[in-house]
Formats: sequence, structure tokens, C-alpha cells
Amino acid sequence: MTAEGWGSSGWTPEPEYASDRDDILNEFYLRALAEAVTYDRITGFFASSALALYWGALPEFLDRGGKIRILCSPRITEKDAQGIERGYEARDDESLAAVLRSEFDALLTNDQLRKPALALAALISEGLLEIRLARVAHASLDDRRMFHDKVGLFADAGGQRVGFRGSLNETRFGIASDGNIESFDAWTSWTGRNDNIRVQRSAERFEKLWDGKSAGVEVLALPAPFRHWLESQADGVDWREFAAEASADSEPELVIRTAPDGRPLREQQITGLDMWEENGRRGILAHATGSGKTVTGITAIANYDGPALVVAPSRLVARQWKEQIEDTGRRVHLCGDGETAWKTRLRNWLSQPASERVVVALAPTATQQGFVNQASRAQNLLLVGDEVHRLGATSYRKVLEIGAAARLGLSATPERAGDPDGTEAVLDYFGGVIHRYTLRDALKAGALCDYLYYPQLVRLSPQEQEDWDELSKKIGKLVAQSHNAPGGPTASQLERIRMLTMQRARIAKKAEGKTPLAQSVVTKHYQHGQRWLVYCDDKDQLEQVAVSLRDAGIDAYEYYSDMPGDKAATLRHFDENGGVVVSIKCLDEGVDIPNADHALILASSRNPREFIQRRGRVLRKAEGKNLATVYDAILQPESLDDASGMSLLQGELARAGNFARDALNSDARDPLEQLVVGLGGDLEALYEYLGSGEEADD
Repeated sequence: MTAEGWGSSGWTPEPEYASDRDDILNEFYLRALAEAVTYDRITGFFASSALALYWGALPEFLDRGGKIRILCSPRITEKDAQGIERGYEARDDESLAAVLRSEFDALLTNDQLRKPALALAALISEGLLEIRLARVAHASLDDRRMFHDKVGLFADAGGQRVGFRGSLNETRFGIASDGNIESFDAWTSWTGRNDNIRVQRSAERFEKLWDGKSAGVEVLALPAPFRHWLESQADGVDWREFAAEASADSEPELVIRTAPDGRPLREQQITGLDMWEENGRRGILAHATGSGKTVTGITAIANYDGPALVVAPSRLVARQWKEQIEDTGRRVHLCGDGETAWKTRLRNWLSQPASERVVVALAPTATQQGFVNQASRAQNLLLVGDEVHRLGATSYRKVLEIGAAARLGLSATPERAGDPDGTEAVLDYFGGVIHRYTLRDALKAGALCDYLYYPQLVRLSPQEQEDWDELSKKIGKLVAQSHNAPGGPTASQLERIRMLTMQRARIAKKAEGKTPLAQSVVTKHYQHGQRWLVYCDDKDQLEQVAVSLRDAGIDAYEYYSDMPGDKAATLRHFDENGGVVVSIKCLDEGVDIPNADHALILASSRNPREFIQRRGRVLRKAEGKNLATVYDAILQPESLDDASGMSLLQGELARAGNFARDALNSDARDPLEQLVVGLGGDLEALYEYLGSGEEADD
């Protein structure tokens, strides 16, 4: 061995480092790499953004014959877990390869991280960096345990070693000075017997894990299909050129560019978070469905130094928040869905920073006075409201009494249709909408997949048409009376008009002709392996459609909030095997099913929030999915001779025009034009209406 000290520099690391006191990157990482010939790392998560921080030291490290070996958890979501588990014994597991490729694709589409990602691919292809993946052996899908060890070992040319163990992952947030608050202990082979023993045992354990000989841990190399694809991406890439560029000017551009688990943030997420910070950590991000609102919220939580509370609209969405936050290494306390410990412990939970634990509450639980009282006592609280428009409802508005210091609202459509008071309450509490990212923006940016739109015309039955006309007459008469009243419309008149309008809307939503239409569209177009969502108005319509499809030999599953059986298992089966899910409103918000590639909308809605979310649900990107298809049931009136027919047509065109405007197929409007012409309508008026972007409300 050489003389005591690290390489030729003689440097000895401090016994302990903490990011709130020390510059981990410059005082430890770069000094260790300056003399090292090997770097072995065990980490829960790994991201190329970490390598980008120390690009400058890598050329000399590799010129010395240096090699890097990284053992980390594969990042897998619940939807991928079963497919990966089945192929885990094979090195060329197609399912795992698809997940890794999808995540690497996300790096390549990010302007700041594309070059570091290509350089990473080149390092792997040239054998300079080797990555193996580890997980807890034989863990079930419901078992949230993961391979989460965090140890590092450097060795110099003389055989001396520097080891470290602590909280940080090998990600930018783990290492950078503006990242997480992290700490770790460091020890060496030359600073005493105990430290030398730690180094030796850590080295032996790494080799045992690396070789897959450690009990309770499964280890596998990168799957062959992914390696081959990675090599094709690295073809012609000069990683040294990228390293020189990155070391010269990259760190300022990389500020807050990754989520806590190392995934690159999209531009709208970065802009939204920056504007939220500039607005005093108050505001609503009106970001389209599928644009990564949950990741945005978790990133805000990870960068907050006080306690954090997430209010979610449903049990399924709350569970998704819980699992994704736990994947960042934080403890999560769930309030609601049978979890009642908050009644005595919430105040204590909210006395601790979000770096340690986060509280996730269902909205009905968060409205309880005892919850509001305890939460309001929390100092420097961050409240994140998911699907924040929900909190404007009278039944949920109690949540807005929580005196949070920082407030972040998330919703594709924060304005509540037909409820100006509820909208005002939400906007006032959170500080207004500070950034918008529309579905059209997401389509242009490639954040969502393109789609085809096919309106499907259907008529009311004679009895339904008669009922519609009768209600239209009553509504027209009441409107005329209220306008002619000396003091203006009375509260009772307005309420009567509202009730009759809702009653008339139900006729359209529940039209008898929609069930045979659903059977016709699905049996004609459905192909084995596709994943269809059929949106119904209520449980009666859902059951009718499901029975009709099953009678036609279609594999149809029912999905609704109080359904018997396991809802999560239903969606897993749908995701893995395909088929048709027949659902009602519970799929509108928060449910993550990106592999869905077809939608049939039967529930006629004039509420922009509902139809925008239903379309966005099927436009989420997934591996191998480049295009979605939307079929939409459009009710056609008997004529346009009276207000009754016009009211029905305008309600349907509000949604159809919105969908057709952004669709990939140029013939999306053809059925609408044919309908208007057939009824003797004015095409110019139609074009003006469809092009106006107006969206009527219930």
C-alpha cells in the first residue's frame, strides 16, 4: 500500500459530511475521483444527472483505467411490477427493457439532459460504466419493500480505499449543493483499525451483492434488448466532447431540472415551480391531464423545509400519492380510507419536516373540524391540493380554512363549471392560477400522444325526444318570466330553471340509443390486446353497456367507486391483458392508466372539466403507444326549427368542437358538418362556433 493518505494528494476525508454545512460535490466527490481508479456504488436510485455534476473529473479518471460499477433498484411503477416479476430470472426480460427504455427516452427528449444521457449510453457501451439492478427477492406486488441501501467505495492506484454510507442517492438531488438535505459518514483504509474493517467489509459485501450471492436480493444485468438499443443510441457519440461541454457550463442550467427520484422534469413543470416560488409559494398550476402534476407536487414537497400535507380527491388517488412519495424515501401517513390514527397524531406528524414524512389526506377526512383544527396549528405548513377544483364544493370548502403558509393547487381545470362562488373560494385561497399548460400545449410539446377523433351520431327515442321538448318549453317559459319580472329573477325561479335544465341534461346523458351504439362501435373496431375505456353516465347505463358487450363476446370489466372486488386488481389486469373497462366518473380524476389507447364517451357532458379529463386520460404516453383513438356519442336533434333542437345541438357541439379542433384526422368535423347541413343549418355559423373555443357549462 502507499503512504497514508489518498493517492498523491495525501487527502483524508472528514469523518462526516452534511449538505447543509458542507459542499458534498467539491469537498468529497471530486476530491475522491481525482485520485480514484475504481468507484463502486450501491444506491436506491441512480440518474445521469448525477454524472453530469462530475463530468469534469471523469476523463482523467477513465484515462487512468478507471471503472464505475453501480448497483441500484430498477425504478418500476406498480403497473410494471407484475410483468417484470415474471421475467426476472431472464437477463433479456422484455418488460424490464421496455421500462428502462421509456425512462431513457424521457432523458433524450429533455434539452438539458439529452447530451449527458447520450454520454451515459456511450460509457455503458464502451464498458467504462456497468450498471446492475437489484430488488428484494420474492417480494409480492403489495410489498412496498425495495432495495434501498446506500454505500460507496473509491479505490486508488495504490490500493487505498475511501468508503461512505448515508442518506444520499446517486442523483443530482442527492449530491448537488441545491439538492436534498443529506448526510453521510466517510471512512478510509488508513485511519485506524475500525475504519479499515468497515472498508473491507463494505468491499466484500459489494462483491457478494454484485455477483448475486447475497441472500434476499435478486441481481440482474441490464436486459439485452435495452443494452442493444442503448448501443444504437451511443453510435457515433463522443462522450469526451459532451463531458467538456458539460464541465464548462452545464451546472447553472441544471438547477431544479430533476424530480426527487432523478427523473428529468419537463419544461412546464420547471416553469410552474419557478413561478410558484416567485409568487411566494402560493398559486394553482392549471396543467393538462397527463402532464405530470403529481411529480410536480412531489418536487415542490421535496424542496420545502417545513411540514407538508396533500389533500387528494379519492382513496385511489391518495394511495397513488402515498406510493410515489414513499418511493422518494419519505414516510407517509394516510388520513382516511379506514386510517384514523390522525385523530390523535396529526399535530405531531405536521411538526416534522417534509424531508422526513408527509401527510396525505382524503378530502372528506380533511374537511372534519378536528382535522382542520390540528392542521391549522402546524408551523410553516405546505398544503398541496390535488384536483383542487374539488375543494370549491360546499361539502369540501372547510379545507380552505386551514391556515397553511405555502399553498399549491393542481388541476387541469381549476374553474368550477356553473359554480362561480366555489371557483372564487379556491382561487382566493391558493392565490389564483399562476401558470397554464393546456392539452393543446401538451400535444404540441409531445408530452401527450396524438389522437384521432370520430363523432358517432345517435338519436333520442321518440319518448325521450318528447320529454326533451316538453322540458325545453318549461325552461323557456320560466326564463321569459324571470326576465320580465320587475325585480329580476327570484332565487326560486333560478333554482327551478336549474333543476329543469339538469333533468333535461339527464335525458341526453342516459339516451337509450347509446347502449346499442356502444356495442356497434366496440364490436366493429375493437381488436384483441387493445385497451378501451367506455365512459358511462351512471351505474344503470354502465351495467347495460357491460352486459351488451359481454353478450357480443367482448371482454368487458366494470369499474366504479363502490364496486365489489379489488379495483386495483381490475386495472392491473386491464393494463397487462387489454380489454374494455366500462366506467363512470371515478376514472375522471387521478387514475393512472397510460396504456389505455381507445376511449368511447357515452356520458354527454357540457362540463369542460369532465370532457377534457376524459380525453386526457387516454392521451397519456406509454411505451409503444404513439396514437390514441376517441369515439364520441353525439346526440342529433330532430330539427333546428325551435329552441329545443338548438339547445341540444349546441350542447353537443361544445364538446365535439373542442375534441375535433386538436385531432390528428382532418375528417373529424365531417359528421358534424353533415349533421348541420342535413338539418338545414348554417355551415358558416358552425365554423364560427367550432373555431371560437367556447365551452358551455352545465
